[in-house]
Amino acid sequence: MPTDSTTQRPRLVLIDGYGLIFRAYHALPPTMATRTGEQTNAVYGFATMLLDVIKTHAPKFIAVALESGRTFRHDSYDGYKATRAEMPEDLRQQIGRVRELIGALSIPIFEEAGFEADDVIGSLSREAADEGYEVVIVTGDSDLLQLVDDHIVAVLPGARRFGEFRFYDVPAVVDRYGFGPELVPDYKALVGDTSDNIPGVPGIGEKTAKALIAQFGPLEAIIEHIDEVTPTRARNALAEHTGEAAFSKQLATIVRDLKVPFEPEDAEVGAYDKATVLALFQELEFRNLIGKLPESNGLTPAADSGSGAQQISLLDSAPAETSPAAPETKRTLVGTIEELHHLAKRMRETGRYAVDVETTATDPMTAELVGIAIAVSAHEGYYIPVGHSGWSNLSGDVIREVIGSALADRSLLGYAHHGKYDLQVLERNGFTIGRLEFDTMVAAYLLGDNSIRLKDLAFNRLGIQMTEISELIGAGKNQLTMNLVSAEEAAQYASGDVEATFALTEHLTPEVEQQEQMELLQTIELPLIPVLVRMERTGVAIDSAYLQSFSKEITDRVDQIEAEIFQTSGRVFNINSTKQIATLLFEELNLPSGRKTKTGYSVDSDVLENLRDAHPIVGLILEHRSLGKLKSTYVDALPLQVNPTTGRIHTNYNQTVAATGRLSSQNPNLQNIPIRTELGRRVREAFVADNRPSSRLFPETTLISADYSQIELRLMAHLSGEPFLVEAFRAGQDIHRVTASLVNGVPLEAVTPDMRRVAKTVNFGLLYGMQAFGLSRDTGLSRQEAQRFIDEYWARLPGVRSYFDNLLQSGVTHGYVQTMAGRRRAVPDLTASNQMRRNAAERVAINMPLQGSAADIMKVAMLRLDERIREKNLPAAIILQVHDELVLEVDKHHTLDIAREVKEVMENAWKLGVPLEVEVSAGDNWNQMEDIAF
Repeated sequence: MPTDSTTQRPRLVLIDGYGLIFRAYHALPPTMATRTGEQTNAVYGFATMLLDVIKTHAPKFIAVALESGRTFRHDSYDGYKATRAEMPEDLRQQIGRVRELIGALSIPIFEEAGFEADDVIGSLSREAADEGYEVVIVTGDSDLLQLVDDHIVAVLPGARRFGEFRFYDVPAVVDRYGFGPELVPDYKALVGDTSDNIPGVPGIGEKTAKALIAQFGPLEAIIEHIDEVTPTRARNALAEHTGEAAFSKQLATIVRDLKVPFEPEDAEVGAYDKATVLALFQELEFRNLIGKLPESNGLTPAADSGSGAQQISLLDSAPAETSPAAPETKRTLVGTIEELHHLAKRMRETGRYAVDVETTATDPMTAELVGIAIAVSAHEGYYIPVGHSGWSNLSGDVIREVIGSALADRSLLGYAHHGKYDLQVLERNGFTIGRLEFDTMVAAYLLGDNSIRLKDLAFNRLGIQMTEISELIGAGKNQLTMNLVSAEEAAQYASGDVEATFALTEHLTPEVEQQEQMELLQTIELPLIPVLVRMERTGVAIDSAYLQSFSKEITDRVDQIEAEIFQTSGRVFNINSTKQIATLLFEELNLPSGRKTKTGYSVDSDVLENLRDAHPIVGLILEHRSLGKLKSTYVDALPLQVNPTTGRIHTNYNQTVAATGRLSSQNPNLQNIPIRTELGRRVREAFVADNRPSSRLFPETTLISADYSQIELRLMAHLSGEPFLVEAFRAGQDIHRVTASLVNGVPLEAVTPDMRRVAKTVNFGLLYGMQAFGLSRDTGLSRQEAQRFIDEYWARLPGVRSYFDNLLQSGVTHGYVQTMAGRRRAVPDLTASNQMRRNAAERVAINMPLQGSAADIMKVAMLRLDERIREKNLPAAIILQVHDELVLEVDKHHTLDIAREVKEVMENAWKLGVPLEVEVSAGDNWNQMEDIAF
């Protein structure tokens, strides 16, 4: 609601503190926490709504009302709010932070002993309106709608999305109830209020209450005309419970005559010290809320504001904004050969540097280099323009000769943030980083920081507020490319980035060492970066003509399925509409409905899978969805991602996404290609050995696939030391068959396919904390049979049970679990009071050391295989890594020799108590491969 300039009434916003706090707590996930584990969902949500309210309503004054204990309503009625659950402990722990936030913003808090926040707001609003203010009440409680009048409006959160608000003036209240705000307590007196446990009149519902108020007015008038009340049951109920109705109205009526000491000058919006708020935001890791802060008038809050925050420096990529206590920042826009030589000299003098590139795009394979930023300290940055329009850029050959030699010098320590991108772009332009010693993004990922963006890390870790790229190039359809930004502006921005990277390196290094992550960083993660760069640059060939034909085949099948669905349902409808599918399944076919969402009953894949056997149409709908997703995500999309220069696809591998340490990929996402269905596997058929003369790697190529066999089960055997599993793997036995034999108490030869299937489900399911419900769902066993099997499994394999128990206890003790390489994952919810969160944490704690150790082994294998290829100059290139599998493109005439090298390297990547086994196959496409026998 914009400021009403016609009334000239100053606007006062009154915040129902707990109303917004509870709304925030329940709307946002409890997993929101700082890197230290402090839960912040309620604080963050409250802050977001508070700042949005200030921006939307532009008040001149603002105040918050809270309550701190028992009120007069509790004294008069023991049942008042008695049905409400106790405040969750993890919310209670955040209340102090909310108060700290309010104090930091210099917003006054009003509380009156014995009264609720509603009463404080009621009294403040009436007094303010009488004194000429326009009042906006922001609350999560519809009770406060009774306060609305010509100069008081109420704003309530919307029903669907967090951050959505509904506006209530007098006409809006009338539209909602059918009567004015002043009669809301009378309505509550009749229908009661389950939230506050106000009794009301038994038997009178909303419809009857509204009709009675519309006919007679307030409760007293209704009682006065009780003989005229219809229907009879309502009249009798009211006559019997007249006292309860009057008492309920008393409870529901907000007090409006408290003497609240309100001083406008203490509630002025913007009368806060920005550095104090930024310090608190830094501690809470709320950097993305900075842009929502109202303009500060620079006043320092009172000493007792309770914020407890310290001053922090604001380095906004301009030296003038650096804290006076910090060293002077020196930035150089390199425009001459002399300045270029000076930079190279400074790099060698300091022995270390941070580097970053500015480009025209985010795709490292197509982005054009615009500039190179280098810092030799946290306060000395340089920017070398390479491709700025309207700028006399130095010759690329000169830059490569002078700076390229320094970058390639292995005696100099290089720092970067997201160094893989920088290396990719630099190498495409003839530069080499000789020694990448530290990557702040990877380091922060290993430390478990919630956000590993450079700007977020600089703020959360160092208190530095940096310029966003959007401030230079804009956003949306009017966004520029970096080459169109002036070299002077780019120099300030890019120098700020590398200076922050340098400072973060110095800040994070001790913590990486203290958390025992340095060996993992320097022996696995950093050496892997150039390996991934080579893989991405090499790319993989696809057969676009095959995909075009496959797309037509899927389209034909989709059309056939649609016809079958329409015939089965007896009508035509939109199969892609979840609402129309829900109507068909649950109203017309009367199938059992499951979870209800805000827009109706859910028809997601889990719901439909559970209904698959209930009606043939469900299977058709699932197949229709699956084919549509396969076609749009891969079959039609892959040809569009072919690089026009190389004729190959260049996926982007992420080291810092999966919490287990696994690599993920994007553009395209190769990890999610479905391989459990025939059609899904056929997508892999499009990935081919490239034998085009223009782009082939070798005279005649083929593909080799090398896949770790049951690596996580082997790790479970190794880590648990369970003798049965260890001996089975050492003997090369079928682990699922021997497990079925053991648990079912039958000889190996008597194990049926169904027994093996159940044993396989349990073997793999235990890695993810599977319980009897999951086993029953996945195997068709009854819940009792599934529980019996699991109980027997634990009894027969006590080493595994003991390993998991010790793992969980260690997680509780230390707050984290770790892989064999020392990679850690925090699991604070192992001690959560909420059972669902605790169970989820237990599943994470059980799975992470196994899946994470498998990921570490794969990374070591990639490092050693890449080294072997380069040392022996093998005609081979690693082109794909997906889950436990590596794919190489090799010279077809050396297939067997290279396959031996691959198998030997991968099986010896880590020494375990059981053998690592790698299955190797070869073929002209990724799907149709034949096993290689050695």
